[in-house]
Amino acid sequence: MLTLFIRAIILYIALMAFTRAMGKRQLGQFQPYELVMTMLIANLVAAPMGDVATPLLHGILPVAAMFVVHSAITLLSMRSDRMRCFFSGKPSVIMARGVWQEAEMRRLCLTLSDALEGLRAAGILDPGEAETAILEANGSISAFPRAAQRPASAQDMGVQTVYQGAPLILAMDGRAQSGSLAVAGRDEAWLDAALAARGLSTRNVFFCWLDTQGLMTVQERGGAVSRFQAMKPEEVNW
Repeated sequence: MLTLFIRAIILYIALMAFTRAMGKRQLGQFQPYELVMTMLIANLVAAPMGDVATPLLHGILPVAAMFVVHSAITLLSMRSDRMRCFFSGKPSVIMARGVWQEAEMRRLCLTLSDALEGLRAAGILDPGEAETAILEANGSISAFPRAAQRPASAQDMGVQTVYQGAPLILAMDGRAQSGSLAVAGRDEAWLDAALAARGLSTRNVFFCWLDTQGLMTVQERGGAVSRFQAMKPEEVNW
């Protein structure tokens, strides 16, 4: 039993390492060749994990081979549009100008029920409000409403906007995040001083982040939330 336990841990670690090496897209929508590879890897690992008579290398080496194949296909897809279309396919327009493309849907074996599900997933409840729908190479459906149905943007309304990027998480659960502080060009001493000026300390902070306008938001462990200007907007460099 102990042998099975240890073998399972070793195979799990090896599989996790290969999955991480394949890239984060493996954790999202699969391309066709990635789906096939995932199913193969699951079967390859299952046998040596449950049968102590099967050497561990009989599970690890085939997975390593799949990793090499995946890397080769990914490299070819990045360098050649023709190879990318061969391995991953290409998007197909299933609705144009508000009209379903019946011939294309038949070719793709896509039913109206599946297409309507894709519209609802895109936030379009009434099919009459959709203008364009595309079946992506990974099988998902991207849908876009008619121009008249789209929300007015700041540009449409003539409103001047400011830069808004990803906020930096400076502290979580009482621990400063040195990586984010480095991106902001600051250090833990600066964070401690900024919090101390308002009667706070890092160890009593549950969540703290800094937006791209230099506004710091702090949630204390008790739930109290405070916001203050910690940096000038022109000092923001991320």
